[in-house]
Amino acid sequence: MAVEPSSEFNTAEARVLGRYFTNLDRQVFALRNLPEVVKGALFSRYSRTEKSLRRVLLDEFINEPDSGFDGLATGPGDADDMVAVRRAEEFYERVLVGYGDDSVAELAGAHIAVERTSTLAAKALEDSRIGISPLEKSTRYVRFDRPGSDGRFLYYRGSELAHPDYQPAADALFQTYSALIEPLTGAIRERFPIEPGETDRAWKSATRAKALDMLRGLLPGGTLTNLGLFGNGRAFEYLITKLAAHELPECRTLAGDLHRDTLTAIVDAWPRGDFRREFPRVIKDQAERKPWSHIARLDRLGLGSRIAAAPVPDGVPSRSN
Repeated sequence: MAVEPSSEFNTAEARVLGRYFTNLDRQVFALRNLPEVVKGALFSRYSRTEKSLRRVLLDEFINEPDSGFDGLATGPGDADDMVAVRRAEEFYERVLVGYGDDSVAELAGAHIAVERTSTLAAKALEDSRIGISPLEKSTRYVRFDRPGSDGRFLYYRGSELAHPDYQPAADALFQTYSALIEPLTGAIRERFPIEPGETDRAWKSATRAKALDMLRGLLPGGTLTNLGLFGNGRAFEYLITKLAAHELPECRTLAGDLHRDTLTAIVDAWPRGDFRREFPRVIKDQAERKPWSHIARLDRLGLGSRIAAAPVPDGVPSRSN
């Protein structure tokens, strides 16, 4: 599947990143061709940075000399990749231990990233916790007052929000949030001075996090955030169905985006030729026996035919081999 470059990356960067994402120019995309431990470490870092997921992978993982990604990203795609992967896994295990975030342990499979979505839509995505493991950009560790490329605060501006008071109110909330960060951080540091044995970096990080934690209630529901999702096919199918019937137009748009990229990730995850040939029959049989089930919905979405029609990667044997 060809991946088109975007304005965020030059041609060389797009060529490298195209191996690891289903697209480079849309807000919903899936990860692929990455070891599971790397995905978990990547999302761990993702929840504590202002950068996009693609930029985090490029700047802090692919271009990190100790990660082993130099060989993985530029190699010929054969056994040499596995050497680089083993080196990368050792590096990312250290990253995971360093962040110590229990929620990252849930992110150990196929992942979907959703960027620049409102907090309200993010909550709708996160509500499907049966089979879905979400990890959202942290309001405790990341400032949300950084302006976008157009110089405006980052909040949702859909056509359905045409009331003249909406944007002035949202701007006022962001301005108040931004104006209070530094004085509140200073007050907290006076109240909680550095303790013996505590490093200056750890103290500054902890006191800044405390200030952001106290102020995040000022952020409006339209604040744009990023989140990562892991789930099996059934969980994503249920989530897509729920979003497609949601009252928010933004959620209904996300349903279509998730449908496209989740199916792409599922197809990539099932490479065996005989499995792809057998899968439509299994889906059809189950759908006829249980027309009310999730399997029946998958059949109506055309998942079985999509998987059967997808090309089998070169060198992948069938089960009989």
